[in-house]
This record gives sequence, structure tokens and C-alpha cells, in this order.
Amino acid sequence: MENGGSQGRYDPIKHIDFLIDTVKDASSVPFSDKCSIERAETINSLEALRNQLPPSVAQANDIVARAQDIINTAREKNKKILDDANRMYAMKVNDHEITRGAREEAANIIANAEAQAEELRRNAHLYVKSLLENVNNTMSDCVARVQMNLKEIDTTIDHD
Repeated sequence: MENGGSQGRYDPIKHIDFLIDTVKDASSVPFSDKCSIERAETINSLEALRNQLPPSVAQANDIVARAQDIINTAREKNKKILDDANRMYAMKVNDHEITRGAREEAANIIANAEAQAEELRRNAHLYVKSLLENVNNTMSDCVARVQMNLKEIDTTIDHD
């Protein structure tokens, strides 16, 4: 099946229908429910279908990787802030009042860093969840269509 370069937008449902027709038209194996199809042509067609799936499906791993990068960046920032706070604390240890102020400031910095890191993680997870829900909906629609077509094939086969 062609990609539809000059024919317009690629339609995965038509491609699935084409594959179903290919199976319907395949030569029957005598005394069985099996059929014979050309392997290379079918594999090529299925690969073309996979390559034409919506970008959200093909990018799901990239989205998860980006979310993990965001989380790792938040952890690195958190560690840097904690290291900076510890350095500041060590510099102020000589004087009791300065030490007490440093402890309070370090605690505030740590609390702020942890809150920022948690917010970054939460937003990354929400973003990934939203994208994966979109992927799931798209895939569910495709699966439902394939199942409907398979039932139609079964009905057609039963009536033959």
C-alpha cells in the first residue's frame, strides 16, 4: 500500500483495511482455516503502518526519557543547593549567632530546594501522564478498529 504522497494525508484505517483485504484474498490452505500470504509484502506493509502511526505513539519513549531528564536535573539542582548550604554552614560555624543563622538559612534553602524538586517531579509526571493518556486513547481507537475489522473478517469467513 502506498503512503499517499500525492494522494493526500495518510490514513492508517485504510491501511489496516488493505491488510485485511490482503488476508481475505489470500489463497486458502486445503482442509484448514489457514491461508497463504506473501510474507515480505505483508511485513513491509505492516512496517509502513508502524512507521505512519501518530507521532505521539512513536515519541512515547522520548517523552518518558525527557521526564526522567527533568527529574534528574531537579535532583542535581537539589544536590547543588544542599552542597551550597553545607558549605555556607561550615563557613559560619566559628560564631554561635552566625552558626544559628546559618542553620536556619540552610534549613530554608533545603526546604525550598526539596519543594522545587518535588514540584518539578510532579509537573514532569503530569506531563508524561497526559501524553501517555493521549497515546493510550489513540492506540485504543486503533485497536477497537482492528478488532471490529477482525470480527467482520470472521463473519465473512463464517458465511463463505
